[in-house]
Amino acid sequence: MNEKLLFTLFLIFKKFLFVVIFLSSFVFSDDSWKVYDESDLGYIHITIDPEDLEWMYDNVESDSLHVATFQFQNSFIDETIDSIGFRIRGNTSRGSEKKSFKVDFNHFIRGRNFYNLEKLNLNGEHNDPSIVRSKLCWDFYQDIGMKSSRASHVTLYINNEYFGLYLSVEHIDDTFISKNFDNDNGNLWKCIWPADLTYRGQDAEDYHPYYNETRPYELKTNRNEYDYSKLARLIKVIHQSPDSLEMVLDIKTTLQYFAMNILTGSWDDYRFLRNNFYLYHDPDKDLIYWIPYDYDNSFSIDWFNIDWSTIDPYDYSVIDNDGRPLTDYLF
Repeated sequence: MNEKLLFTLFLIFKKFLFVVIFLSSFVFSDDSWKVYDESDLGYIHITIDPEDLEWMYDNVESDSLHVATFQFQNSFIDETIDSIGFRIRGNTSRGSEKKSFKVDFNHFIRGRNFYNLEKLNLNGEHNDPSIVRSKLCWDFYQDIGMKSSRASHVTLYINNEYFGLYLSVEHIDDTFISKNFDNDNGNLWKCIWPADLTYRGQDAEDYHPYYNETRPYELKTNRNEYDYSKLARLIKVIHQSPDSLEMVLDIKTTLQYFAMNILTGSWDDYRFLRNNFYLYHDPDKDLIYWIPYDYDNSFSIDWFNIDWSTIDPYDYSVIDNDGRPLTDYLF
């Protein structure tokens, strides 16, 4: 084969490769970064039937979604979407004057998203008058390259009434998993109080929600299979053979999570309060990854008369005065 023919084939291959990359940029492009751009303060305007809004405030514990119209503006986006789902969200914030809200783009129109996002969490940050604490924590996680939520400040209006400055925090769901893991077919668990990873037996069924219908371990993906075997395996290893932890748990991200909580004084977590984290099992690596969640209780926000800025990482307070085998072993 002569050099001229080789060069011609090389040019053809190069053009083919360029076309593949160019088309792939459209097929696999992710514009969600535009929603969290910080070059301008975002603006969100919710239009909802006043009776529905009143009902939400009269039934603050309800997760019922109500039809609303969503308008979003920032440096890159100026769009209005109708028929979105809107509700109050949160835990203790439900009883506060400044409530937090969830926006769901595909509840009433299945398969729809907003810049590759299915949901938005609009957090009122009622514990934090500065409205900056959790934002700093999320920025720190992004800076170290850990898989975690993105966040940006927005101004929120509902029916033309100014509700305040809010923090828009990326929702952790199957869409989040797809953006952050090569294999998004694994199980994702939302772990909230009292998620202490206590050993309850060898059967996967022993770890199905037992505090109530969702707590402490709520399966958020692959709900039809409802397979808790990988979670049960992790908990068994923690309690019975912790020297094998690296075979079932990604140690690096787990230690990053605990270190970040110590550095930011964040106690509303697994170690102190048995609360607020996600676990994702990556089928490719057969490992569980720790994903952080909820950071308004940080940087000197305290409910327990503890100075979290000086707490000893090796003699750490726990709310129930019980052991934490995972952190006791890792530290």
